[in-house]
Amino acid sequence: MSELDTINWKISAKAGEGVMSSAKLFAKACKRQGLAVFNYYEYPSLIKGGLQSGQVHASVTGATCQRRHLDLLVVFHEKFILDHLAEIDEHSLVIVNGNAFDPAKYPGFSSRFVVMNLTKLAREQGASPLAANIAALGVSAALLGMDLAILGRVVVEEFAKNKELAKTNLLVLQAAFQAMMGQVEQGQVQALGQLINTGVDEQILVSGNEAIGLGALAAGLQFYSAYPMTPATGLLHFLASAQNEYPIVVKHAEDEIAAINHALGAAFAGVRAMTGSSGGGFALMVESLSFAGVAEIPLVVLEGVRQGPATGLPTWTSQGDLNFVLGAGHGDFLRVVLTPGDVQEHFDLAKLAVQLAEKYQLPVLLMSDKLMLESQQTMPMPTLEHHNTRLSMVAEGKLGEVGVAENSYLRYQNTPTGISPRAIPGQSQAWQLTNSYEHDEYGFAIEDAKTVKLAVEKRLAKLAALRQELPAPVYLGNQAAEQVFISFGSTVIMWRELLKDQEIAQRIGVIHLPCVYPFPSEQVLQLLGGRSEVTVVEGDAMAQLAGLIKRETGLQKLHSLLRYDGRPFYAEDLRDYIMTGAVAPEYTLL
Repeated sequence: MSELDTINWKISAKAGEGVMSSAKLFAKACKRQGLAVFNYYEYPSLIKGGLQSGQVHASVTGATCQRRHLDLLVVFHEKFILDHLAEIDEHSLVIVNGNAFDPAKYPGFSSRFVVMNLTKLAREQGASPLAANIAALGVSAALLGMDLAILGRVVVEEFAKNKELAKTNLLVLQAAFQAMMGQVEQGQVQALGQLINTGVDEQILVSGNEAIGLGALAAGLQFYSAYPMTPATGLLHFLASAQNEYPIVVKHAEDEIAAINHALGAAFAGVRAMTGSSGGGFALMVESLSFAGVAEIPLVVLEGVRQGPATGLPTWTSQGDLNFVLGAGHGDFLRVVLTPGDVQEHFDLAKLAVQLAEKYQLPVLLMSDKLMLESQQTMPMPTLEHHNTRLSMVAEGKLGEVGVAENSYLRYQNTPTGISPRAIPGQSQAWQLTNSYEHDEYGFAIEDAKTVKLAVEKRLAKLAALRQELPAPVYLGNQAAEQVFISFGSTVIMWRELLKDQEIAQRIGVIHLPCVYPFPSEQVLQLLGGRSEVTVVEGDAMAQLAGLIKRETGLQKLHSLLRYDGRPFYAEDLRDYIMTGAVAPEYTLL
């Protein structure tokens, strides 16, 4: 049996039939075999019914994103095959859950089909019909030459709280594996090969939400409040589950207005605080975001983008909130907008966001999307011990050390950097007033023109120092390439996958923006080096990133490659565009 160093596996069924659980378990098993993994979900906003799929791309050489072409597809209902015809070919193997199947229904289509009644197999082991999703794993393991012992341990661990269920599911897994192995050994089915087991399992498998949670905890996050809204709900669930292991309080608020105000209250009291939502929920937060701006209260906000406007497509991805995030809130105030790409960046930038918010006493927004927040990806095990120090804060009894005489503390002291020494309310000799009005250095409301001008300029003065700590644009590919692409956020994962191809890596350059505001104008222009053929790739309909680049750099001759149907970009489509200029019908070129 030939060795497989990469595999693209997908399971497709109705919502409620355990697709996500199957994909998660399969992804974990691949990781345990030492492979890099990317696990991508698609599902409708239905509790039950509708097409749902989980897709695992696993590879020895790195799996940075979802791929289109499938090696192995498991379909629970024959009707769903039509939804995947563009993803399979004569090299693909398709498992159909059922008793009979007629390939003649698909003329001109020569993929291999294997029919097996997974639901019946599960019942024969005394399990619920829903355990067909576990049977799918056993069948897949046989066809891919996977280590059944590893997959078995993953299943048992998943259902450890119910030992009887774990035992039954293990029986289903083993029975399905043996049934398929019997067909392989008799020559009825040709296995795809044997998936490599490196024997080295040193990575963790996390979603973007979980990576943000880990990064924030590493930075000393102490309070998180939110109201559930896809795709940011996963962060609320993750941090809530961490309360017993970390010194953090998690509040499920009654709505998004309450959520941001809870976080502001905690931050005002000296706690490192964060909130999060998607576009519709974030829309309710913007008045309080302005309050954070004028009151200089540190706050981190996750904005998990899904396809809009309004309710839009609740379970599908987009980057269409960029302009909203850049301009959310009224009046002039500084903010930072970080746009992480892979899960490692989600971890790193979440940690940085907490630190920047406290040091510069302003709101920091993490803008991600459904694709990365809910997909799972492997990343190196992070350092488990972190030592955090307070930033721009004055410890009890230490006001004199920052030049504050007794009874003369100024909460909004006008310093050269714009950063005022911040004391926690209640500290001795540190009386302060905080409200939503424009104010003087003490915090008292004012309206005279001179003091207003000084207050605005004081807050904006932070920009010079802030720029030095923001993540710089990342250049990928050929430094001398004539054809250059610019993108931000999750789109970088497709570029990283594509640039593994040496031919592509020599033809193009890619600039990835992990921070879009304050915009790194000088750095982008320097990386472009005067090149004029620039294409901006982004997941929205109005070329919002391209507009931002034009406004901030003066560049005008930009092309835009857009996708705005709720689905992510695919590396294969980007390759076709680079090599032939062909634009897939799902995309728009401006």
